[in-house]
Amino acid sequence: MDLRSLQYAVTLAEELHFGRAARRHFISEQPFGKRIRHLEEEIGVRVFDRTSRRVALTPAGALLIADARRLLASVDDLSARATRVSGHSVFRLGVLGFGAAGLWESMRSRFVADNPELAIEYSELDFTTQHSMLQDGVVDAAITGALKPVRGVTYDLLFESPLAVLVPAGSQLAHRAYLSQAEAAEHDLLRLDGMGDDETLAGSFGERILAAPRIANPASIPMAVATTGRLAFHSILARTFYAHPGVAVIPTAGTVSIVLATRTGDERQPVVSIRKAARAARIAAASRD
Repeated sequence: MDLRSLQYAVTLAEELHFGRAARRHFISEQPFGKRIRHLEEEIGVRVFDRTSRRVALTPAGALLIADARRLLASVDDLSARATRVSGHSVFRLGVLGFGAAGLWESMRSRFVADNPELAIEYSELDFTTQHSMLQDGVVDAAITGALKPVRGVTYDLLFESPLAVLVPAGSQLAHRAYLSQAEAAEHDLLRLDGMGDDETLAGSFGERILAAPRIANPASIPMAVATTGRLAFHSILARTFYAHPGVAVIPTAGTVSIVLATRTGDERQPVVSIRKAARAARIAAASRD
């Protein structure tokens, strides 16, 4: 059992609707529902009764949700008290995959120079949590990919990386210098959480992708390609950060935008500082190119 699953359960108890509850955490309904089912399996109690028309708390679920609310409030209070007692503040940065890559050292040095009293705390993000951990206040800022605008999130572009297709090294495609997305879609693909809803994915890549294994962590993609023999989309930087002897990285059309994400309207000094550091690092990198 983890705190995020409890947070999801509390939200579902408030909304009594899987779609609305999932949207509050900025993830799709399927992984949200999976976390709820896993929670129920872990504790051995059905928390929600659901039919095609309604979702309702069970009597046992009502007790669990009440306890979960108290626990989550205690965790928040404990974190605040620990910070006060230690006298040492932290800046919580969420990072997806390879993060800011070559820009990070410049960003970090600028941020630390402006905030010597803050320690940077690292939180690993995946495709399902890259926005929800920021929106929920678990992290203060996130270095992630921008697939589409997300309500309440402001993006500062760090850089754009060419898109690539990862193919098994033994595939006839492995020696290609270029592979179009249309050609890639003719083969079995891995499904990356956050790529889009079922209708969008099926329209772009065919119905087969809906039954494909789902991958949540960028670092896991090369191993999944090598293991399953399927293809997957990734940044060309996978060649550097996730090199795998069983995988070839083939350029394709398109780019991946790597961004610093912060909550819209969050003007706390450290957040403003990390935005400035990101912009300065990008400008410095552009002047060197």
